[in-house]
Amino acid sequence: MKKLLRIIVLFSFTISISQELSITDQGNKWGYLSEDPLCDPTDPYNGDCIQFFLDIYRINGETEINGIAYKIMERASAINPTWTFSTFIREEEGVVYTYSEANGEMILYNFNLEVGDFLDVGYGGDCFYDDNGNGYADVIDVSTQFIAGQNRKVITFDVQNEQWIEGIGSNVSFFSHFQVYCDFGETISCFNNGEEEIFSFFEINGECSELLNIPEVSKVTTSLTPNPITEQSTVTINNFQSNTTISFYNILGQFITQKEITNSTMNINRTDFPSSGIYFYQITQNNVIIDTQKFMVK
Repeated sequence: MKKLLRIIVLFSFTISISQELSITDQGNKWGYLSEDPLCDPTDPYNGDCIQFFLDIYRINGETEINGIAYKIMERASAINPTWTFSTFIREEEGVVYTYSEANGEMILYNFNLEVGDFLDVGYGGDCFYDDNGNGYADVIDVSTQFIAGQNRKVITFDVQNEQWIEGIGSNVSFFSHFQVYCDFGETISCFNNGEEEIFSFFEINGECSELLNIPEVSKVTTSLTPNPITEQSTVTINNFQSNTTISFYNILGQFITQKEITNSTMNINRTDFPSSGIYFYQITQNNVIIDTQKFMVK
């Protein structure tokens, strides 16, 4: 009997018990090529549109939410080559989960699927097609292939040539499985595990090499000392500019407060926070997020 498995796809916002090749390994980086087929650079009325660009994702750091360890996924792109927070993610026994305050924990991938299993992907209309016409994504093949220096399990579906690659993810889109967009599509371009050479599925104008090598530390760096905050701590910005703000969030991503920073250092008081625990601060300069850091309050 077939097993019905529901996958919930997220569009926004982990030590884990996992298989040997894990999506959530520290240092993993992905490049997904996005294409807007409605963009025509020769159109005099829409010539400034962007037809192709890369979205870059990476695993960078970890945190704990409700007693569960998650890795932190960050995002950059050719349009904004600065790492910013994307989502919390973890993998356990071949199942990949994401977490958001709004939806809680949801399944993103299940690498335990076998031929005969299928997913109720929950899409309809002209954006969704499957070869059997039954509204589900059926697993039609499971194989082992040598990809990016490793033998990896590859799960093939009957929808839009979708494949899930062990330790890497979807060949179509990391979050938006089965090409849910009518007028917009993504395809994996390259992958790097932080140790091997970049593996290119295909590459446009060398952007994979350029973007996957965005420096780990941005030009603007910040620090908070002492950490944890017990009475008062100081945030220091190494490359301060005007029009800079600092925003504080709790571990669930709920906004606490925002303050303007007027010079390279700023004092933070314990009384600014409602209770002890883990928090994040986010530094924004000229409406661009340039750094996000985790800290503790006691």
